[in-house]
Amino acid sequence: MSDCLITGGSGGIGSSILNILEYPNMINFDLVESGKAIFLKTDLRDSKSIFSSLEKIDLEKISRIIFSAGFGGPFVPMNQVEEKLWDEIFSINLKSSFLILKEILPYMKRNLFGRVVFIASSQSLVGAKNSVAYSSSKHAVLGLMKSLADEWGEFGITCNAVSPGYVDTKMGVQELEVSDHKKKILEITPSRKIAKPFEIARIVKFLLSEDSSYINGANWTVDGGITAV
Repeated sequence: MSDCLITGGSGGIGSSILNILEYPNMINFDLVESGKAIFLKTDLRDSKSIFSSLEKIDLEKISRIIFSAGFGGPFVPMNQVEEKLWDEIFSINLKSSFLILKEILPYMKRNLFGRVVFIASSQSLVGAKNSVAYSSSKHAVLGLMKSLADEWGEFGITCNAVSPGYVDTKMGVQELEVSDHKKKILEITPSRKIAKPFEIARIVKFLLSEDSSYINGANWTVDGGITAV
């Protein structure tokens, strides 16, 4: 009962999380293979792909899950968001977590232990112009996390979230999509810096540990102060 499952473990934050974790088996659900984990190609937009990957692992041994996969789509006003894109964002950011947890939580309950960590966002706390679908999905992630914390906490299962601000990854600093994006980020961040992926990863590592046993239903904001002002 010590395996760890991560979604999006090949991405910027996800790969950094994998690099600092040390569990007997670390399993990565993603589209592209990367890092030291056991890789299972999984399309998180597709429930059949998710269930196919789940069938290939021993669910009873999963004691820790990190939902790191995320997708934001283009920066456009809400009236330009196609229904297909809305569904895709919610499938990756929210529905995939629901489908995975529905299968694994009963085993965690039986083992009276589990650690679940969601990578949410500073946009889980505030609105975001031209990013309505992403922000809405990340608000929903916190709702899911808090509800699960209340529902499953008595079985030794903790559910928490980490909400990064801007992180130095391809998705976090989109210089090609937004003109002078890095400069604009630094101007609105009180700490005047952009986070490195490992700064998010080490918070996740703590929340997966035995030391975090009394932390349940909490959202850890790691955004350099963006949501403080």
